Amino acid sequence: MDFMYYGDILVVDLEAGTTEEVEIDEAWEAGPVLPAALELFDKHAQDDPLIFGSGILTGTTAPASCLGFALGASPITGGPAVAPLNLFAGAEMKLSGFSMVLIKGNSPGPVYLWLHDGVADLVDASRITGKDTWQTCDAVRDEMGEQLIQVISIGPVGEAKSDLASFSINYWGSGDNAALGALMGAKNLKAVALRGLGMIDAEDPEEFYNRTMGLLPGLPSEKSFDWAFEGLGEGGLDAWLGPLVHRYRSCFACPCACNTFVKYNEDPAVMGSDGVQEPGLMVTNPAAALWLGQGGWSPEGASRAMEAMARAGVDVVRGSREISAEPLEAPGEIAAAVEALTGPAEAAWPPGEGPAEGGIFGPWTPPSSSGDRWLEVNRAAYVLGVCPLFLAASGVEREDLLELCVPAAGIKLDAGGIKEMFDRARA
Repeated sequence: MDFMYYGDILVVDLEAGTTEEVEIDEAWEAGPVLPAALELFDKHAQDDPLIFGSGILTGTTAPASCLGFALGASPITGGPAVAPLNLFAGAEMKLSGFSMVLIKGNSPGPVYLWLHDGVADLVDASRITGKDTWQTCDAVRDEMGEQLIQVISIGPVGEAKSDLASFSINYWGSGDNAALGALMGAKNLKAVALRGLGMIDAEDPEEFYNRTMGLLPGLPSEKSFDWAFEGLGEGGLDAWLGPLVHRYRSCFACPCACNTFVKYNEDPAVMGSDGVQEPGLMVTNPAAALWLGQGGWSPEGASRAMEAMARAGVDVVRGSREISAEPLEAPGEIAAAVEALTGPAEAAWPPGEGPAEGGIFGPWTPPSSSGDRWLEVNRAAYVLGVCPLFLAASGVEREDLLELCVPAAGIKLDAGGIKEMFDRARA
C-alpha cells in the first residue's frame, strides 16, 4: 500500500525498551488497516499487544476523516476490543510517520511513547506518575515544547488497572469503554504522544480532492449532539446543557460540530482567553451526559462529574452510569463520588450491553437501529477512518466514501469485501 501511509510498522518492546521498524507488506494480507491490525494482534498475542493505527482516509479532505484506533485485549472480556481515536488524535496518528504501532510487553518502569515525524522515543514518565490526565497532557507538551501534541494518556485509575479505566485524549474523555486504559496501566505506559508535520499522498491527488469536495454540499453542517439523535427519543441534550454552552467544536475534517464546550467556572458568554485557568469541560460523549441528565443531575453538577472522571481516567459513560442515581451539586461531594469509583466486576457493562455484544467495537449506539447495523457501520468506518456516528447519521452514502479509496490508495472496496476481511482476520 504505497499511498496514504508513511513508512513501516513500528514495533515497541516495552520490556526491552527498544523500538524497531518492520515492513508492512505481510501485515496487509488480511486487508488494509484494522483487519491487518487484528492479524498482528493474533500473531503477537503472547506479548499482550496494544496496537494503534488509522484508516485509509484518516487525516485527509474526506468528510469526518478523523478516526484512528487503539486495539488490545479488553481486561473486561479478555478478547480484542477497539477504541476510537477521534478529535485530532486519529489524524495525528496518521501523520506521526508510521502505518501502525504495535506495543508489546510491559515496561519495568513508567514510560510514555513519543511519536513524531517518523521518530519514536520511549521517555521516562516517573515525574508524571500519579498525575491526572490534564496534568499529564500539560507536562508532555511542556517537556516537548509543542502545544499541538495530541496526548493519549491514563490517569490514576488507569495506573491502578481498574475495570473502569479509560484512556483520555488530551484533556477529554474518550470512547474507550473496554478498559484499554487499564491495559496501558498494566504495561506501565503512561501516555502516547503524537505529532507529525508531513504530507499525505493520494494515488490520484486531483481526482481524490475533487471527489471529496463534491461530497460536501450535500452533507449536514450541524452543531451539538441532537442532530444525530433525532427521532430516537434521546433528544434534548443540547437544551439541557444550553445554559452552560460556550461553543461547539468538530473533530478533524468533520462538517458537524458535536463536541460541546461548557463553562461552569466562568460566564459561558465570556469569549476571551484571559478568563479563569480552567473554565470548563468539552463534552465529547453524549451517552455520559444522558445518563446523568436522566438521573436528575443538573448540567453544572453533571459537567463537574464528567470533568473529574476525565481527569482521573475513568470511562465517563460507565462512571456516569454508576453515579447517576444520586445527583450531587457540591464540588467536594462530586469529587468524592468519582474517587470512590474503583471498578468492581459489576461496574463492567452488564450482560447484553458489553463490548462482546458489538464484537470488537463495543455496545451499539444510536442512531443505529440494531447491533448488526452498528457492526456494519463500524467495519466500514474504521477501514475508511471516518467517524462511525457521522457515517450512520449524516445521510452520506457509504458507497461514495468507499469509492474514494480508489483515487486515494488504488484500493477498490465494498461492504461485502470489508466484512470478509474482518471474518478472515478473526477466523
